[in-house]
Amino acid sequence: MEKRFDAKEFSDTAQSIIQEQCDYLNKNTNGMIIAKIVAYDGPTQSYIAKPALANMSEVLGAFQKERTVNIQEDLGEIGEGSFTFEFFITSVATPNYKYRVMFVEYGIAFFPVYLTLDESIALELGVEESMECANQEEFEKILEKILNSEKIEKVINNLLTIGKTVGKGKFR
Repeated sequence: MEKRFDAKEFSDTAQSIIQEQCDYLNKNTNGMIIAKIVAYDGPTQSYIAKPALANMSEVLGAFQKERTVNIQEDLGEIGEGSFTFEFFITSVATPNYKYRVMFVEYGIAFFPVYLTLDESIALELGVEESMECANQEEFEKILEKILNSEKIEKVINNLLTIGKTVGKGKFR
């Protein structure tokens, strides 16, 4: 049997693509601006918080209803797990402050990537706060728009100004 698998080209992960941009920003501001993408363990979408007993009634109701089972749900990616990150910008002068740009989430297949953007960036770009990027090309295009947005430019400029004027003083 002929070998079919060729491992020459692997997709980059959203995390590695953003990390490259973090490194670039850090380098081009002489380390004054710190951009990071770090693992995140919390909600990434807005949600309705239900009282504890409401969840119990949903569970009990589910046992009493007939349901259709789709076997396709047992094929392909299985499980609830995903890789979840937060992407934020801070500075040397403001170690207790961060501007969270977005949440990034994807599964073992790397794509699609699910983004939850800061509301002001989404509004500026004319996109939904929550979006799906089907492939690496789509992801890189929206990331470029995000990083070149007026909001991000303002945040970076403000952090640089604070660094120059406040220095290593107290930022509370």
